[in-house]
Amino acid sequence: MGAFAQQAATPLPAPLPTIVVTATKRAIDPMDVDGMIETAAPEDAQARNLRSIADLDRLFPDINIRPRSGAIYSNMTVRGQSSPDFYNPSVQVYVDGRVQDQQTFGQLLPLDTETIELLYGPQGTLYGRGAIGGVLSLTTVRPNNELRLLGSAGYGTLDRDSAVKAAGPLVKDILYGDVALTYRQRLGEFEEMGSGDRQGDTHDRSGRLRLRYAPTGSPLDVMVSAQRSVQSSDEERFIPRQNFGSRTPVPVPSNYRLTVNSFGLDAAYDFGGTTLAAISGYQDRTLDRTIMGYYSPEDQKTFTQEIRLASDQRQKKPVDYVVGAFYQNLEFERRVPAARQVSRQEIDSYALFGEATWHVTDRFDITPGLRFDYEEVDARAVGTVALSGTDSFSAISPKLALGYKIAPNLRVYGLYSSGFKAGGFTRNVSPANIAFTYDPQKSHNFEVGAKGRFFAARLELSASAYYTRTDDYQLFVGMQPNQYLQNVGEVASKGIDLRATAYPTDSLRIVAGVGLNHSEFTRYDTKANPGVSLKGKKVPYAPSVTANLSADYRVPLGDGWGALIPRAGVSYVGKLYFDESNAAAQSQTGYALFDAGVTWEYSDALALTAYADNIADKTYAVYGFNGGAMGNLYQLGAGRMLGARLNVKF
Repeated sequence: MGAFAQQAATPLPAPLPTIVVTATKRAIDPMDVDGMIETAAPEDAQARNLRSIADLDRLFPDINIRPRSGAIYSNMTVRGQSSPDFYNPSVQVYVDGRVQDQQTFGQLLPLDTETIELLYGPQGTLYGRGAIGGVLSLTTVRPNNELRLLGSAGYGTLDRDSAVKAAGPLVKDILYGDVALTYRQRLGEFEEMGSGDRQGDTHDRSGRLRLRYAPTGSPLDVMVSAQRSVQSSDEERFIPRQNFGSRTPVPVPSNYRLTVNSFGLDAAYDFGGTTLAAISGYQDRTLDRTIMGYYSPEDQKTFTQEIRLASDQRQKKPVDYVVGAFYQNLEFERRVPAARQVSRQEIDSYALFGEATWHVTDRFDITPGLRFDYEEVDARAVGTVALSGTDSFSAISPKLALGYKIAPNLRVYGLYSSGFKAGGFTRNVSPANIAFTYDPQKSHNFEVGAKGRFFAARLELSASAYYTRTDDYQLFVGMQPNQYLQNVGEVASKGIDLRATAYPTDSLRIVAGVGLNHSEFTRYDTKANPGVSLKGKKVPYAPSVTANLSADYRVPLGDGWGALIPRAGVSYVGKLYFDESNAAAQSQTGYALFDAGVTWEYSDALALTAYADNIADKTYAVYGFNGGAMGNLYQLGAGRMLGARLNVKF
């Protein structure tokens, strides 16, 4: 499993619950992880109407998630490490330990989400390919002997959705299963030029089936899963700045249909203190897309296999460890029929990794780690532009962490970590490309931090300061819609992350976080802009400030009527730029988004929530580019939304 959390038996209100995570691919208290890691309970996401992965930046500091062109190309920026690569983002998403296709980053959160984890900074040692900025990991509740029926239905001014899940034993104490179905309609906010008709609707449909074989008392645990999701939308509409008020886009055809079939096989065997796990995954993605009048469908098939052996850190052995091997095969094809252009790539990735924690004393830990990556690429382009090439890349990604407990509930740490993003061949081949290949990107991260629990676990604090240098930074260059990936030089990111969770009383909970970041080009050199130096310019999509604050208060109603829980929250995103030149026309000034709601929690089985998102109806851009003759074009974030949600479980 990529990560999971277990809530304490005592329900809220209570001091902070005990959490167990496996961010290190071993079970461990997050207070003992020598690095920045944040967790969130699914109840927090549900209460604030966070329905998709793209909404989760409202829960964590120093992360910004926004659609870029569309939800299928969601951009994640963590600690100034943005994801300008449409095909291999710098922040990886894992669901139940399996890496996800990059075009599913806007997917709906599973109804049975168990925990949400964010790992900050390069995670090259354990997670490898592409995890330059960090890892966002979700895990779901596995089927077991408990018979459960979950349901959720929401209706809002811009959003309608429903979900249901049934789970339980098929053969008691031996075989278990679950099935889940989800539907969501997001209403567009665009007005078609001339007719005034609504544009921008998105429909999401998904279904999942799982079977788990885990006999009671047996060390063997095997689960198979199959899922299909279909997303259809005409959300990729682009608006001139003068039309922000009316949300009227330029009249250019844009729509897509994304179909993803996912299959998984998990097997684990517990030897007693050591677990051998094998995680297999296959995703078949078909994108039928017209963007700005260009019909450019894509197909991608990805197979992954990870095998690892890990100790259980909760057994308090002198040395804990995880070692493993990873393999990925990726086949990609992109077609532009109007230009008679087809590009194909096949990428094979291999890795060996290991990490060990030596508990030198009860207070002092040393954690070294190492990963070796090797990748082979075979690329072909036929049509108007004919290109071909093969190449291979390798890298060693080391890690070293030192942790010391000043007191039983206060820990300080120092960390060096590294990341590797392979080189390759640009997938967007057109006559506008002046270069086909690009080199690997490498990151080196230096970090110090502290974390602790205080006042009988009623207050939890974490703080970290970091400096990350990235060599041969990969960035899309050129004009839309013919941008292509190239190396542009060196980037340095430095900043501070702070987070606090507190229970001042048994009824009041406050969560606050802030990330301060300065991410700039310390060297800029690319063939696309010969002789141009952008040294000192800010990295695109990397805001200098991100912050969030939320509070909720539980009011018991008595006489069997449950409790009323009012909530309020605010998230802030500082000024950011949409291109590397930092042009004023390609920027968005800082803005704050306010949300509020109230939940009537009748019982553990029934809850009704009313909510309001973006209360001030703030208009803000999430993506922008130079559209040539059409001028500067933008996409806007969602406006104000009011709604209600019913959650039931039996």
